[in-house]
Amino acid sequence: MSTYNEMFKLTLKDVDLIERAVRQQITLLSSMEASAQYKQPKAAANHKKIIELMHVLGNLHNQKIWYGQKHHTGVPLG
Repeated sequence: MSTYNEMFKLTLKDVDLIERAVRQQITLLSSMEASAQYKQPKAAANHKKIIELMHVLGNLHNQKIWYGQKHHTGVPLG
């Protein structure tokens, strides 16, 4: 049985493109949800998709390695 590939080799440009695409999809779905002509069942389905996409963005954010400046004593600044 095959297993999922848990390691992906993505460049910063790839990750940025993924984040922008997800944000654009969230914008599209939320504008459709806010539209007065949009039907209630589809608005609820769009809301679930928006939540799922927000979780994807959160997972991408949480997996990033953030680097900060260190003071000469080794204590991070800020």
